[in-house]
This record gives sequence, C-alpha cells and structure tokens, in this order.
Amino acid sequence: MAMQRCSRARFVHLLVAGAALVGIAAARVAAAGPPSAGERAAAPRPLMRLPDWIESFGARDRAAARPALPPAAPAATVLAGAWTEIAAEAAKTEGGSAASAAGAPSPAKPGLGPDKSVLKPEADGEATPVAGEEPVPQPLASPDSAEPGPEQNVQTTEVQVRAEPVTAAPDAESRRTAPVPRRPSEVPTLAVDPASFRGVFPGKTTREQIEAAWGPGEAFVRDDHVKGLSWIMQPFERVEVTLADEVVDSIRIKLAEPVALRQLAEQMEIADLRTVSILDEQGVSIGEVFPERGVVLSVNPGTQSAIAVLLEPLDPEPFVLRAEGEIDDNSASAVADLQFAIEIDPRHVRAHRLLLALFCEEGRWRQALASVEAARKLDPADVWTRLKHADVLLALGRVDEARAEVEEVRKLDDVPPLVTAQTARMLGRIELAGPAPDYQRAVAGFEDAIRKATPLLAHQSKAIQKAAREALLDAHLGTALAIARGTWQQKGRVIPKWIARGEALVGEAGDGPDRTRLDLALCRGALAVAAGSVEGTESLPWVKRLLATREKLDGQVRDPWRRRQIDWEVGLGLADAITATLNRGDSSDMLENATLTAAYLERGAEQRELSDTERREMGDLLFRIGILHSLQNGAHATAVTWFDKVVPLWEDNPTFQARGDTGRLGESFVSMAISYWQVDRRDDALGLSRRGVELMVEAVDTRQLEERALAVAYGNLSTMYAEQGNDEQSRNYAEMASRAEAAGTRLR
Repeated sequence: MAMQRCSRARFVHLLVAGAALVGIAAARVAAAGPPSAGERAAAPRPLMRLPDWIESFGARDRAAARPALPPAAPAATVLAGAWTEIAAEAAKTEGGSAASAAGAPSPAKPGLGPDKSVLKPEADGEATPVAGEEPVPQPLASPDSAEPGPEQNVQTTEVQVRAEPVTAAPDAESRRTAPVPRRPSEVPTLAVDPASFRGVFPGKTTREQIEAAWGPGEAFVRDDHVKGLSWIMQPFERVEVTLADEVVDSIRIKLAEPVALRQLAEQMEIADLRTVSILDEQGVSIGEVFPERGVVLSVNPGTQSAIAVLLEPLDPEPFVLRAEGEIDDNSASAVADLQFAIEIDPRHVRAHRLLLALFCEEGRWRQALASVEAARKLDPADVWTRLKHADVLLALGRVDEARAEVEEVRKLDDVPPLVTAQTARMLGRIELAGPAPDYQRAVAGFEDAIRKATPLLAHQSKAIQKAAREALLDAHLGTALAIARGTWQQKGRVIPKWIARGEALVGEAGDGPDRTRLDLALCRGALAVAAGSVEGTESLPWVKRLLATREKLDGQVRDPWRRRQIDWEVGLGLADAITATLNRGDSSDMLENATLTAAYLERGAEQRELSDTERREMGDLLFRIGILHSLQNGAHATAVTWFDKVVPLWEDNPTFQARGDTGRLGESFVSMAISYWQVDRRDDALGLSRRGVELMVEAVDTRQLEERALAVAYGNLSTMYAEQGNDEQSRNYAEMASRAEAAGTRLR
C-alpha cells in the first residue's frame, strides 16, 4: 500500500521532467513558475469572488501538494515518478504488460516530448526558447478559419531535348527522393507548367496549326485505331503526334540513342520534380511520369535508360497515383496532389475518397464532410464512403445522423463480413457518444462486432486481417469503457480482462509501425477507461506505455503532419490520465501536469479543425490552468494568456446548451473576468462579466442553476463599477446581489 500511495502521489510529476517539452510549453504558454514582481504586487481585490466549484480547484491542489510518502518496498520495485523517466524505463522492457510495468527509477531521458525531432531547430525551423523568456502565447486559430489550399502557378514550358549517348546509368541512390514539407503548417505549392514541343501544345494545337508549322506529316493508324501524324526530325529518330477530333492529343519523341534518365530530366529542367513510376504487369519500371508537366519518360524495362519522351495534357491520374505513393510519408503534398486532381476532374471518385481518408485522419472534419458529400454524389452505393460519412458525422457531434447512416448500411444485402463487423462496432461507439448512453446496448454492439470480426483474423488478405484486428481492438476497449461508465457489478474484476484481451490482440500483430499504432490505440483506450471509473485499472502504467510508444513512433513516422496527429492522441491520453487521478482524489501539482498536457494538445491541434466537443474539452483544460495560476500564485497576467485561448473555444459553442451547462459557462466567464480586471483589461473584464451574467440568468430561468449563484456575479460587477466611479451601477448590482443571496437555494 505504501508503494501504491507513493506512486499516486508522485504521478503528478510525470510530465515535469520532459526537458524538451518543458521548453516548448514555456515558450508557447508562459509556463508556470513563481509570479513576477508585478504579479505579486497586484494582490486580488478582496471583494472579487469566484464560484465555490471554481475556488475548489486551488484548494484541492494545495491540499494535495504534500511530500510523497517514502516507499515501503525496495527502490527497484518502485515506479519512477516522472512520465519521461517512466518512458525511458519502458524502452528497456519493451512489449511487457502495462499491468506489470513496475521497475527501478531511470534518469530522465532528454528530448522526450511532443515530436522530439521536430522540436529541434534544424528539423523544422522552430526556435529553441531561451531560458527565462516567457513569450505571450498566441490564441488558437478559429476552427472555422479557411485553410489555404495548394496554389497552382500554371505556365507552359517548351521542352528542349538533346540526344546524348548514355555513358553510365545512375544507380538508385543517386536518384532524388521527394522533398518532405518541413513544417506541417506549410501547404505545398504545385508549380503546374504544362510542357510543349517546338510550339505545339497537347490538348490545344490543331492539326492545321501543326502542319503549318512543321510541314505535312506522315499519317498512321495504331492498332487501337488512334490516328496520328509522324515526322523525321533531327537529332531524333522520330516524332509522333496523335490526334483527337483534329486536336493534338499527345506528342511522342523517340530518341536516336538511349539517354540516362536523370541526365535527360536535367536537360528538360524537371529533375527536381516528384515523379510517379509506371510499372508493367511484373512490377518492372517502364517509365517515369512528371505530373505537373504532363511529361512521361519511357525507359528500357528495368533500367535507368530513357528511350522516348511523351507529352500529354495534364491528367488527374498521375497526381492521384503520386498521392497514393506518398500518403504515409508526405501527407501535405498528397493533399495538394489530390486537390489539384479534383480541380482537373471533379468527378474523380478515387481522389475524393483518398482526400476524405486524409481529412479524417487529420481531424479536418468540415473539409472531410465536403469530400464525403462529393464522393457520395458520384457513387451513392459505395459502402466504405457511407461508413466514413458516419465517422465524420459522429466526430461533429451529429450522433443521430451517424446512427441512421450506419443502420442503413447494416440493412443492405450481401455486404462483406468486415462491413457487418464494422457497423456493429460503430453502433457501439455511437451509443457511447450519445447524450444518454445505453451501456448495455453499447456492449451488445461491441460483442456482435467481436463475433463477426474474429474469423477474419485468418483471412487470406493481409489488409482484411489488419482491418479486422483494428476493429476487434476497438470493440474490446469500447466494451471496457461501457462497463467503466455504466452501472455493473464486479467492475474491478471484469474491466482488466477486457483490456488484457485487447493487449493480446496487439501482441499478435508482430513488430513494425502497425503494431506501434495499435499500441497507441490500446494506451488511449485504457486511459479512457481509467478516466471513466475508479475501479478496474490504474492510469500510471498506461502513461508509462503511452510515452514509450510515442517515443517509438518518433523514430518510425517521417511525416510532420502525422507527427501532429500522434501528439494530439498523446495529449488526449494524458488528459484522461489527469481526469483519472482527479477522480481518485489526487490533484497534486495539477498545474504542471495540465500545462504540459496542453502543450501536446496545442501542438497536435495545429492543423486540426476542432469539433465543438473538442473545443469545449480543450477549453476546459486551458481554463483550469489559468484558474490555477490566478489562485495559487496570484499570477493574473499569466492567467489571462490562457483565458485568451479559452474564450474563442467557448464562444458560440452549442455543446454547453445541449448538455445543460450554460450556467457553468457563465460562471466560468465571470471567474475569468477577475484576472482581466486585475491586469487592467477592464473592457474585457466587464464584457466577460456581463456575458457570464446573461448565461447564468438563462440557466436560472431554465432551472439549470440556483438563483443564489448570481450573487457572486452581481457582486463582482458591483465592485468593478465602484472602482470605475460609477456609483449608480454599483448600487444597482449590489442590490441585485443581495436579492440573489437571499434567494438561498430556491430554484426559480
């Protein structure tokens, strides 16, 4: 027991030792620390009051901030106190069960934190914060703000091809790889520049124009009935032009002698472009496509020797193929390619679906909704698109619409077994997300998914095996979460069994990136369960595993946008861990833990479109940090830097009204106004106070809030107006505060 108490007491230090993340948190959010001389001098005015439930944040944290009890067991059996130290230890015992993750303390591993390698200045250009600096953090971008799309600088390039004999074919290592965007905020620009040859443009020049420029050509008809003209032009062996409706469709330049592929690309000034390989039925390369130019370099099969140049009008297919090849390592460029492919051909279904999948992974839900609607118009019967539609609706909080979509898919005839398993799993998740969850119904859905997905683990298709394993893991974790949140007997015995089964599924996945991503999902699910109930599972071992998994992914994931997705998942997991410790009565050092959890979430949110629920929950965490700064240190200047982020997240957020929390929102605004007043941002303070009062009155009228709660808000406004010298307004609000106080706990 002593060892267990020590572990819990020290849990709150687990984020503090992450040196790299501490730097980022300090640079971006004016991290916690002793208040400045100015803040210490600005003592809170005595008549300003906070609602009791907000005041209790600081009281609980101070009460819990006591020295940890000495461990009763030897040091070798005590869990390390810092999350970063735990992660370093986990690297030594990789693959072990989280339930048996206890071990000797390890020294803090420097650099562990959100996107370790991206934090380095040489990796993405971000400046390392200087010790002692406290830059003012910037507010989060509005989720409705338009994200810049790929720019197309459309020009034309005249192809100049010089026939030079091959001296030595370059080896594979000498070929340039596709450049990766250095910062996830950068959307690549496609320098679209259709190629031409000797004044002839595919898709534009007519037969009459080309014969006027080149002279009469020799007519030919190919085996596929395509008609064209050919010319003998030095220094080339032959130039062929195909025609469609008397307009040049393509130009094929056959070289007199083979030329090294890279050498030819450099002559044509296209060597720096990202290419797409053309493979024959045996998977052997027979050409390289340069999508932005409409250029194809044909090669002798299996070599790097070019034998011909083909010029065509810009075609969406090469852009889509290039996006498919780069989607895992260069998602920003993949998005740019797919968006331009759709610009060329708005009816390209596969481009819409790939873009939909990327937007869902990146949490860009409103853009995903536009993509899914476009894809459904083109192919209304596609089951995958319909399930993705349900995913997007669920993420946007449109639970009933998501359920209706999945139910319609479930009623279809002759759907594959994987689809039936997925529909059952999704219905379970939809039930958990509803305003009044039926936990038994959710469990029934997950159990149905498990029955239908288990046989698919032996399917001959590796892709189906992978999808089935992911569905099974989610169903097991969903069952554990439904049990944790619901009213069930023997939770403490049943919940660990469901999590253990999920752990076994991950263990059967082998090694590699897929296994690591399953590990991340397992940790996230287990921590959500820990936050859902004080019975069944401890959060500390899963924090250990989560951070170890994050570090492992750091070495596996190249794409900076995907790194941000991982940061978001880790931040959500740590937020659940904080909730779990609070539910168990431990809130010591909450300020430090919440600050660094927010650093993960803010970093992960850089390219996301936060849903209303995500905006609310993100604001909850940031609000708690600001309140703790004001309560513990009287650091109101630091507090308002956090509140500046909270207000845009909570303003016009319908989830508060939908959940009956309008009153709490109003009280929160009133509480934030005190710090604004203390730093002489008086217009902001009065505006927040009045807005808070409006929301609280609305809550009293709808019987969501006791009338007596208004006494605090009216009293604060009375104090503010008195300090401004507006005695009449001060008296009016003082009288209103007295009437509200006299109302006691009576509900109107």
